[in-house]
Amino acid sequence: MSINSREQFEKLRACGMIVGKELRAMAAQVRAGVTTAELCKIGSRVLAEHGARSSPPMVYGFLGDVCVSVNDEVVHGIPGDRKIQTGDLLTSSPS
Repeated sequence: MSINSREQFEKLRACGMIVGKELRAMAAQVRAGVTTAELCKIGSRVLAEHGARSSPPMVYGFLGDVCVSVNDEVVHGIPGDRKIQTGDLLTSSPS
């Protein structure tokens, strides 16, 4: 992505602020027993509260607003009924 104007930069910055809120809200709820789908729902709610939409479902038909990868999943973990266990490593690729 190329930024060609101050206006584009400010819009991208605003998106980044929303994504930061999304990640912090999800991180606050990570604990053993929570599912990746529950974390996705939290992220989706934060996006909606700020009038934002996730690109992966719109552009690629991805099955969630947030990618949640656990342990050895490299990227694009599909949210589902997988429960987080103590010691799991989570990564997320929001909107």
